[in-house]
Amino acid sequence: MELESLPEYPWSDQGDAPVVSVVPAMQRRRLTRLSKMALHVASALDESHDLPSVFASQHGEVAHTMTMLEGIFGGDAPSPTKFSQSVHNSASGAYGIHFSNQSASTSIAAGRDTLFSALVEARAMLEPGRDVLVIYVDVPLPERFRNAEEPAIALGIRLSLTAPRQLVAETTTDTPESCDQPAWQLLSLLHKGEGERVVSQERRCLRWSLES
Repeated sequence: MELESLPEYPWSDQGDAPVVSVVPAMQRRRLTRLSKMALHVASALDESHDLPSVFASQHGEVAHTMTMLEGIFGGDAPSPTKFSQSVHNSASGAYGIHFSNQSASTSIAAGRDTLFSALVEARAMLEPGRDVLVIYVDVPLPERFRNAEEPAIALGIRLSLTAPRQLVAETTTDTPESCDQPAWQLLSLLHKGEGERVVSQERRCLRWSLES
């Protein structure tokens, strides 16, 4: 299993995003911040750009969806570009288009279970000799929906049947030490490279651990 991540973006940032220089400037302007973050970590883990992938985001492009809906309520016709930026599989689509990746790809949203569900989906796609890419990305919600300080995150994980380590998740009745989003806690565990972490999911707690 391999890991790449972006720098941590503070929740009050000004919308900084990686440049993604591998995408031509004209096309890059049409990418949302979330899509740029997703492509940044995905391209670092898939140099051949031919791996199957699972893109996951708890909130997705909520800000763009709200902007488009507010425009409709104000009498404006929705633009095709804004609509394409508001759908939940926009990052997955952008990756397939800009990197000519024709392998299977899916997009997942499942509340606090989003990352766990994406890993389960990716594990089902694994085959001998074929790794699977998992990309989890989220940006802060619009202020009207924000009830906690959740910074932006982009996390890339490459799953392989021949990886030297295994990421294991088991249900537990133990109490989590943190209420942070599961993706941040898993990122912390992966950076540490050992140990375990009890994480509160949507309706249960999971004990995540790394095993050699």
